[in-house]
Amino acid sequence: MHLAGHKTSDRLGRSLIASGVGPFASQAFAIALIPLLFRLYTPDDFGVWAAIQAVAITGGSLLSFRFDLGLVLERNVEAASHLLLASIGVVCLMSIVAGIFAGISVMALAQLGVGPMFAILGWAWLSLVGLGVVLQAWLMRDGAFAHISIGVVLNATVANLVQLGGGLSGNGVWLVVGSLAGQAVATLYYALSIRRCAHRPICSIDRKEMLAALLRNRRFVQFSLPFTVMSLVRERVPIFIVGGFCSATLVGLYSQSWRLTHFPSALTSAALRPVFFHRAATCGLAAQVEAADQIVRGLLIASSSWIALLAFGGDDLFVIVLGPQWSGAGFFAGVLSVPAALFMITNWMDRLLDVIGRQDLNLKLEALAGISSVGGLSLVLAAGHSLAEAVAIQATMLTLSYLAFLAICYQVAGWRRAGLAVAISAAGVLGALIYLTLNVLGSFLDRLQLLGMGAFAAGLMTAIVLWRARRAI
Repeated sequence: MHLAGHKTSDRLGRSLIASGVGPFASQAFAIALIPLLFRLYTPDDFGVWAAIQAVAITGGSLLSFRFDLGLVLERNVEAASHLLLASIGVVCLMSIVAGIFAGISVMALAQLGVGPMFAILGWAWLSLVGLGVVLQAWLMRDGAFAHISIGVVLNATVANLVQLGGGLSGNGVWLVVGSLAGQAVATLYYALSIRRCAHRPICSIDRKEMLAALLRNRRFVQFSLPFTVMSLVRERVPIFIVGGFCSATLVGLYSQSWRLTHFPSALTSAALRPVFFHRAATCGLAAQVEAADQIVRGLLIASSSWIALLAFGGDDLFVIVLGPQWSGAGFFAGVLSVPAALFMITNWMDRLLDVIGRQDLNLKLEALAGISSVGGLSLVLAAGHSLAEAVAIQATMLTLSYLAFLAICYQVAGWRRAGLAVAISAAGVLGALIYLTLNVLGSFLDRLQLLGMGAFAAGLMTAIVLWRARRAI
């Protein structure tokens, strides 16, 4: 029994490494280039890019109507093959529809400086995202996490290199071109990986079986599609709301603060979500409790020091690392870091609820987070208050929503919540102590030196916590 548990733990560890190494490498590469890219492009350029990205990621994630999720749960190879072909057909059809309405996107984004060229690039990016989502789901079904990781690395590497080279021209369009190129290379790699790794040929096109596969998985359209819509409302719609009340520069400051604080959540989503989705679908939810609990506690403690550092000197860090044109972004990052840390912990758990058929609960909780945060942001801006006040309300609503999600997810999964409450409390106390310590030391030390020491200490603490968590699982 002990040997079986040890082997299971080893397999989980290998799966997490295979799934996480690609996202980690891509994030590290992207972070390393940030000081260069943020000096080559202006906040206005990033504001336009963020708007195009919001359209591409939002639309692309919805093109499959979330039938891709059914691929992971469908264990019969022949039935899964029919669902794969049907999902690709849905994506292609919806891409054509999206192309017809591309002109509407131009009108909606005109105030942010988006022209016809951006619309064409955005439509191509959207289509590739939709196809990539389906292909990734097939690889996830087979447990081919290493191939997904390599695709993530290719995407980030190509995108950043093209953006870096194009930035020398001074034209902001290269931000979008780079993202499109990265997505194209990644999607092609996923397709080639499926072809090489297939244990048996994928079934030929059978319209009757494909339609039957879609009908069998219609619950994903009923619950997971609206859930995805609400999650994208929470993440992407605020960019358009801020653009409606503020300048393109403020859109750039806000969008990139959101992006940078959510780098860790992108990593946990890419590393943990496919592994636990696959394991829960094959081994059951109850078997994941120990590993999931260890990861949640570790992430809570690791994030507390970074939140304290951003709250203490976030604006100084942005100016030092990215340049004076990004002054003001540090405040947004400090405020958003709290919900971003909680999202890092919760953003992979929604798939666990999918496994036990509680898509309805996923949808309700996501609707709560999206409507409350976006509604709060909109109302504060519409009342004539500053963007800083609006973002503070948005962050508060998101924080409360994520805490509610954690508590309910643990309850539904049958996991004990006492340890979760202790971990949240410990992380809060630790963050407060670090913040107070930085303020006290600020009276004696140079601010630049203090920030460097704080970043080193936070990085060391993160490394220790994650290493202990890795050993525990």
